[in-house]
Amino acid sequence: MIKLFVTDIDGCLSVPYEPYDLDGLHRLRRAADREANAPALSICSGRAYPYVEAMSQALELTTPVLFEAGGGRFDPVAAQTDWSPRLTDEVEAQLDTVRHWFRTECVPGTSISVDHAKRTQAGVVSPDPDEIRALEPRAEQFVAENAPGLHVFSTEVSVDVVPPGITKRQGLEWLAAHLGLGLDEMAYIGDSDADVEALTAVGRSFAPANAAGPVRKAVDHVTEGAVIEGTIEAYRHCQSQSGA
Repeated sequence: MIKLFVTDIDGCLSVPYEPYDLDGLHRLRRAADREANAPALSICSGRAYPYVEAMSQALELTTPVLFEAGGGRFDPVAAQTDWSPRLTDEVEAQLDTVRHWFRTECVPGTSISVDHAKRTQAGVVSPDPDEIRALEPRAEQFVAENAPGLHVFSTEVSVDVVPPGITKRQGLEWLAAHLGLGLDEMAYIGDSDADVEALTAVGRSFAPANAAGPVRKAVDHVTEGAVIEGTIEAYRHCQSQSGA
């Protein structure tokens, strides 16, 4: 039985740089509140702490959530934040090297911005997908030569450099251990390549209709709805299987 339903944000709850579907967020919150034995609701996102905390408030979450792809965990009830034990001084020094390169070599003359709010990742964002596609191979080469061991992930609007062991899958394992759950008691919905490893680890996996091709192939179920409509559909599927 699924006891915890975890959702990504971008591509699952909202679309970057577009207005929120406030009605959709309200309906998801109402679905999670409807029955006492319905799965608890949580978030696992690559977004930084302030963004994930705000989304947690919008959904009135009481279960801890993950930000920076599992680099940090926030408890919205206790208002406490914990950082991954894999974030060492050496790793932070490597991330600072990447941030300096992003800031001095990648940002000038573009619409790219450094994601200053992140601690366990070095990231940049841009509203121009072409800039992101052009930057990704440059970032991979720089990391391989100057920060070996770190990994590069990208979406249509971002490039993130993350340490080994700080991934969404490890984040879900960290969250499961904290809550006393098994991964088989968790469901997860994600839409991008960075979600695949986590999706293959949980008891039930979903992708919204807008998900990338590799993600759609990796999950148990692809929803008919896109973005938040797909997430509501996936949550209700788990809810029905829980006897709600």
